[in-house]
Amino acid sequence: MLRGGGGADGAIHQATGPELRVACYKVPEVRPGVCCPTGEARITPGFRLLASHVIHTVGPIYYKDENPEAFLTNAYRNSLVVAKENNMQYVAFPAISCGVYRYPYDEAVSVAISVVKEFAND
Repeated sequence: MLRGGGGADGAIHQATGPELRVACYKVPEVRPGVCCPTGEARITPGFRLLASHVIHTVGPIYYKDENPEAFLTNAYRNSLVVAKENNMQYVAFPAISCGVYRYPYDEAVSVAISVVKEFAND
């Protein structure tokens, strides 16, 4: 939803001030209540962050989503695509889905590294 939940999302929203929340509410919904489906990515300005932009993605809920590895792969890949489309030179990722969504860290890091390596070789 891009609404500033917990974990990294909440910390980023808190650091940017109200401008990020306003920008997130302007991201169009693709269906009622959803502006960034699981595995997709959206971009907003970084506002008060040292980063020029924030790429938002939604990772899978490990114990609930069918095929969480595919969704997590897409979350990383689509974030990198958005970064490339916006001529970004540097990207930093949190451990997507490893907090309240309970994705095991060892499995998630394997997915993240695999996607980044594959993307770098394309």
